[in-house]
Amino acid sequence: MRTSLHTLFAIALLAIPSLFFAQAPTLGSAAGFALFTTAGAVTNSGISQVTGNVGSNNGSSTGFGNVNGNMNDMDGASALCSADVLIAYNQLNGTTPTGTLAPLMGNGVTLTEGVYAVSGAATLGGTMTLDAQNDPNAVFIFQIQGSLSAGAGTRVLLTNGALACNVFWKVEGLVSVASGSVLRGTIIANNAAIELNTG
Repeated sequence: MRTSLHTLFAIALLAIPSLFFAQAPTLGSAAGFALFTTAGAVTNSGISQVTGNVGSNNGSSTGFGNVNGNMNDMDGASALCSADVLIAYNQLNGTTPTGTLAPLMGNGVTLTEGVYAVSGAATLGGTMTLDAQNDPNAVFIFQIQGSLSAGAGTRVLLTNGALACNVFWKVEGLVSVASGSVLRGTIIANNAAIELNTG
């Protein structure tokens, strides 16, 4: 009887891992894009080096000179990417938070794997460290129910095996990243723009 109970418990843990660990969303074709919008244009000013595809499903990409990837505007690749972004957004939006954060994020805090919710607009300043605790599969999800503003010189640091491909920012509004900042991960902004300033 004891063996059966342990087996049942192990099966239950395997059947519902999302209760215990954050799950990375499926990016599909969107994983190959560095910059993409489902509505509107993607515009660059000045000299930028972009590694990855750039495109729009409902507009044009202009001002880019140094792109190590493909430009995809209103074509088959952009249509597929648009569908895949929606899938990823829905997965991020539907993930149950494991913790909450105050609207003023960063400022030297260290976070471990999890799904972190902010109830409204958020500001990121100073340094935020994401500690994978030597687990390269550790996933960090930030669900921000308003805009996200990163101040000048903001740093998101990855330590102890944390990977940028496992960091996700789901933002319900404008994302504005000030000059000289270093953010890590994939940002999906719903119904608003993403602005990356100089540096």
